[in-house]
Amino acid sequence: MSYEKLIEYGKNFDAFMAQAKKFNATSALVPGKEGEWSAAFVMHHVADAEMHFALRYFNALTIDKPVITPFAEDLYPTVLNYAGRDWVNSLAQIESIGKLVQTALAPISSQQWERLSVHFEAGDVSVSSLIAKASTHMAAHTEQLKGLM
Repeated sequence: MSYEKLIEYGKNFDAFMAQAKKFNATSALVPGKEGEWSAAFVMHHVADAEMHFALRYFNALTIDKPVITPFAEDLYPTVLNYAGRDWVNSLAQIESIGKLVQTALAPISSQQWERLSVHFEAGDVSVSSLIAKASTHMAAHTEQLKGLM
């Protein structure tokens, strides 16, 4: 069942990449309505989140019950310089990490899918639940990009 979640992640990853690649140097920087992020900011956010998610999977697979470090995503746009970053680089990072995750997780065993990490609010969480969360996150931001076209 967990491998199916990886397949879903792959589909959501592909949909995000297809949508993101519709933007160009001008359209990616246009802010959304009522202070919403531009497509570029969405891509920076997803790049940062995918990096965090990948570390969580890899830690769970190689460390006994690692603690999940939360990230303060509300601070990221200013502290991590979203305005000064190149969205093309962020998109390349998303693509690279997404392919790495799919390749690295495809052969893991059912026992490895159930390896646990500890989240300060949710308690024990499996690799399977982490990839499901990342998949949902990617799908939500795909919809956000569609709204920005």
